[in-house]
Amino acid sequence: MKFVSQHYPGLIVRDIGVRFSDGVADVDPKTAAELRKLPTELGVREVGGGAARDEPAKPRRGRAE
Repeated sequence: MKFVSQHYPGLIVRDIGVRFSDGVADVDPKTAAELRKLPTELGVREVGGGAARDEPAKPRRGRAE
């Protein structure tokens, strides 16, 4: 799973053993669960896995017949 650190590209979270490089860290599911618990002020968020959670889904257009 991929996480990004928007505010601190070289962030190190020592207690769970994560080091961001250029603002990106690839982690296993167990570590991902711990990263999700971090305060939002750190700017750490999960990326990938389809559409972003903040963006509403685009409406689908039906076919004109």
